[in-house]
Amino acid sequence: MSETGTPPPEQEPLTPPLTDDVITAVVPEAAGLERRARNRRIAVNLVCAAVLAGLGIFATKIVDSLFAEHDARVASEADDKVDRGGQAFTATVRLDTEDPEATLFDSPFSAEDRRTLLGMTLENADRLKPFMDARHGRGVWYSVVSHPDMGVSYPGYSEAWLVDLISDRQAGLVINDLRVKGLSCTPAKAVAVIERRGQGGGGYEGMLFDLTRSDPAALITAEKDFGKPFFAHRKIDLGNGATPGGLRIEVTSGTRDCTWRAFEATYVDSDGTHTQEITNNGKAFRVHGIAEHREQTFQLRPAVPFVTECAISPQGDPTC
Repeated sequence: MSETGTPPPEQEPLTPPLTDDVITAVVPEAAGLERRARNRRIAVNLVCAAVLAGLGIFATKIVDSLFAEHDARVASEADDKVDRGGQAFTATVRLDTEDPEATLFDSPFSAEDRRTLLGMTLENADRLKPFMDARHGRGVWYSVVSHPDMGVSYPGYSEAWLVDLISDRQAGLVINDLRVKGLSCTPAKAVAVIERRGQGGGGYEGMLFDLTRSDPAALITAEKDFGKPFFAHRKIDLGNGATPGGLRIEVTSGTRDCTWRAFEATYVDSDGTHTQEITNNGKAFRVHGIAEHREQTFQLRPAVPFVTECAISPQGDPTC
């Protein structure tokens, strides 16, 4: 007690009571320690807690990344499976009837039809198509077939189909072969023909199948590499954003009429080699030849006379 009788002021505790409660609850091992030791203990605990929290976050991110990679791989495999499901490509097929070079007829022209035909001129040439349609003429081509570099054994006529190939696959594929499937032939019925020069299939890659050969393969009809095996010098890329492919397929059968079920396409993708059939809208393909001993051949020219008749040799070959 001081001389004035006033007691000395009490010393404030080093740590407020509320702080002591917090330290006891959070860092109980630091309670009751001298201030400096307690602060060190608190600092160590805080550092350890921060490190553990960081490791936890890092581990969580690694686990999430691993699962994300796995999920992405599973999703990609599922997408690939779906992408390769079903047909690899679709084919739209139509007979090329635009401006044929010749027209075949199963029956010879009567004397009256012959006079009508030979009497046509450039001035009344519009009568020609109705005349041929009424006699069930079939449009055909002959320029490619009769070209000596094509090596066709019997230079008759051909029929042609325009084929549009489209694939919506994300993965790419390559068609590297095309074959006639299920071929069957009989002697040709056509005995008469009217020939004229035409031009069809512009903008389409061209090929010819010669069914008179024992193993008919696609031959190139383009000026470059004319008559060579098509797939030895060409390929058709589809899928993976590739431009849709367009083919003009000519088929010649010489002195026979032939049918076949489909063109069988061989294609290659990352899974290997596969085949897929191209059908004629669900129907068989059919091509018409000319009889071995034809009876009549007429030619049209932009001159006078407009129509001329060719002489037929005893062997059935025309001389015009």
